[in-house]
Amino acid sequence: MGRKELGQQRLGAPIGDTFNALIAAVDEKSWADFSTRAGRLLFQQDDRRVADQADGWRPLRQKTPAVAPEDVKVVTLLLFRDMFRHTSGVLRPQTNDTLWVEPLFKEIATGLGLSPARLQDDGRPYEIGDIDDCGWATLLAAPFGFPAEKLFACHSAIVGGVREEFAA
Repeated sequence: MGRKELGQQRLGAPIGDTFNALIAAVDEKSWADFSTRAGRLLFQQDDRRVADQADGWRPLRQKTPAVAPEDVKVVTLLLFRDMFRHTSGVLRPQTNDTLWVEPLFKEIATGLGLSPARLQDDGRPYEIGDIDDCGWATLLAAPFGFPAEKLFACHSAIVGGVREEFAA
């Protein structure tokens, strides 16, 4: 199997499955106040940032250890959940709390066959303003052999871009 096919099997397919499960779960909710514009922007920012960073990650591809598809799904889901935590007021502007985010992601985890326990944390958004406080990025990047600083920078930029777009 070639590198491209192997990458699609190990990373592309699990990320795609997670992304599709998230879209389906949100669509299923039929929340009247869910901002599809903000949701599209969030997902477009993600695609754009990954594309922009692709060359920077190229040297790591040779070194990246095999990561189980379940682990790829967990990390992807954790990052999406954090995006939703940070932008919950933008995504659902008429909902005054963030209590809808956690059950949504537990439901998605279960639908993907993941233990909701794999998503356990302190319930707060990841720190995205201080690279010296990026323990979360270190934990999430470790299985992939990626530098935590790169993950921190990408994730911070995605969340910041959505916030900036809707700040006005």
